[in-house]
Amino acid sequence: MEVSPGTVFTLNFGGTKIDVTSSVVTQWVVILVIMLIALAVTSKLKKIPDKKQSAVEILVETINGLVKSNMGDHYKNFVPFIGTIGVFLFFLNLTGLIGVDPATRDINVTLALALISFVVIQVNAIIKVGMGGYLKSYLKPFAPMLFMNVLEKLTLPISLALRLFINMLVGTLIMSLLYQGLGYLSKALQFIIPIPFHGFFDAFDGLIQMFVFMTLTMVYTKITAEH
Repeated sequence: MEVSPGTVFTLNFGGTKIDVTSSVVTQWVVILVIMLIALAVTSKLKKIPDKKQSAVEILVETINGLVKSNMGDHYKNFVPFIGTIGVFLFFLNLTGLIGVDPATRDINVTLALALISFVVIQVNAIIKVGMGGYLKSYLKPFAPMLFMNVLEKLTLPISLALRLFINMLVGTLIMSLLYQGLGYLSKALQFIIPIPFHGFFDAFDGLIQMFVFMTLTMVYTKITAEH
């Protein structure tokens, strides 16, 4: 049972070899799937929506509602970013349902997503209060707090990355151990007993971790810009 993702193939650029892991390939496939779905559901939009268009509108309104309730009306421009994070994590976290290890069990993937959120959070704060106001926030409530404030900022992406990574990794390992244990008893049991466990570790936990990542990104964005 391997914890780290395996190498699918290796690219060679001027003598430099780059291993392309299974988690990278999974992300490429997920991005392609999302693109195809987006093209399919947004083509031929109508004034009177059909079932397909209604489902898309419900999704958009749900994300609008999440951003409004967590960040306020002034952050409507964050809807595309938060929505993209949510949709991407939704597909990444649920690949276990089709027998593919979630890419989010790879610390490199979760750290990259966390760093993207971290950069967006800091840039938004700078835009809101200016570079001077942003730098002054490191000295609040008084100058000796500089070190602690810097440490707090640096732990943000680490916290986001580890929370998502550990939860998805643990779920994957438990499912792997379950399949191995059932394999010693009966191969037929592997097709029945794991179903409710997939429902919990892949579907339920995957959706919870998606929601937590989205919510923390929204909350940290608001707090960093306004405090």
